Amino acid sequence: MSKERVHPDWVRRFNYFGDAVGDPRLLAGLDHAELLATARASTGLDDLGEIEWPGWTETYERMLTAIDAESCLHALGRFVTRAEVLRILQTWLRLQREWETKPAILGEPIDAPLFVVGPPRTGTTILLELLALDPQLRAPMAWEALHPLPEEGDAERRRELSESEQEFWADVHPEFMTMHELRSDLPCECVNFLAYDFAGPYFSMLYDTPSFTGWQLEHLDTLARVYRLHRRMLQTFQFESAQLESGPDAHLARPRRWLLKSPGHLSTLPALFAEYPDARVIHTHRDPRRFIASLASLLAVLRFMRSDRDERTVLGPAMELTYQFFLEQVIAERADGTVPDDQIVDTHFLDLMADPVGMLQRVYDQLGYSWPKGHARAIAAYLDAKPKAKHGVHTYDYGDLGLDEDHVRATFASYVAHYGITEE
Repeated sequence: MSKERVHPDWVRRFNYFGDAVGDPRLLAGLDHAELLATARASTGLDDLGEIEWPGWTETYERMLTAIDAESCLHALGRFVTRAEVLRILQTWLRLQREWETKPAILGEPIDAPLFVVGPPRTGTTILLELLALDPQLRAPMAWEALHPLPEEGDAERRRELSESEQEFWADVHPEFMTMHELRSDLPCECVNFLAYDFAGPYFSMLYDTPSFTGWQLEHLDTLARVYRLHRRMLQTFQFESAQLESGPDAHLARPRRWLLKSPGHLSTLPALFAEYPDARVIHTHRDPRRFIASLASLLAVLRFMRSDRDERTVLGPAMELTYQFFLEQVIAERADGTVPDDQIVDTHFLDLMADPVGMLQRVYDQLGYSWPKGHARAIAAYLDAKPKAKHGVHTYDYGDLGLDEDHVRATFASYVAHYGITEE
């Protein structure tokens, strides 16, 4: 068993401010009405877009109420949550104005986007970054997902602002960098810009909110709204980047195919294809004994950044059952035609690790994409500059996570057999 998880000294000391006044709620309130009033007052805007996005307000209120009541946030956790939610509300109000005053955004075409999906810890992040080296593809950048509108400053200023919600994570818990590198100038997951709708996966990843989860399972119609927002955000990025005629970010202005990534799409492929019938999907696979334990460890760290509660033993079994359901669901959806099997390409983590260029060339052949000149050299140079374990080795203990390797093997036996996955 590994040692008890503790916060860095500066985090521990910060949290004492909450203890000193009796309750961290007194320092950073999360009342949904007060936060929304603050967002409106600070922007001078009022329209939440409820006509176009019905149910958005109720979803926001339910999610924030659940976070406040159920997530056991410490003082820093409440401060960070309040800051993120306020920024999201301000941006949401500005987006409504942007879409109202610039109707051309809604006409931006989003053709045949490419999605990388699969369980976390199956190589989705490095695959996204290697694909993003292709000048034919365009991935959302972290800074523009968090600060999508030029009124917040030029690209450099927005990169600086996004550090507070990207690089700061590693300051709160240094172990996080051994698991997943976040940088303002890297391609980001869709969860970052789907956070503008509280029905998206961002908040459920960071907070334990059982009452909201139960409510959303009874209101799955919210997923369609999330994918409408997904398209609208891509249209917004595309429209705004078209204005970049010079400077270091001018390359973002070129019209290209969108490249997206999120493990969350795995559970909602029918909704994804309903919004993007011409989409292509790369589905990543890996030995479940590796990705389940690594995922549970990662999620436990993400939540521990904002709470004193260590959820390792709870998250392990929960993720085992969750991803068994998701992965077997996708097998069934592809078999019965619920999603278009011929638009999905399967890849394996071990193949990517053994021969990145060769694996990607096979993927391009299956997708019918042209291989860019010099792409192999670009991939090799990128990997040389980013060796595995650059920020340390991510370690975890099965016992700490409430998992048993033989049980995990049995749980995913049909999934492993279906895709021919090699054990590690």
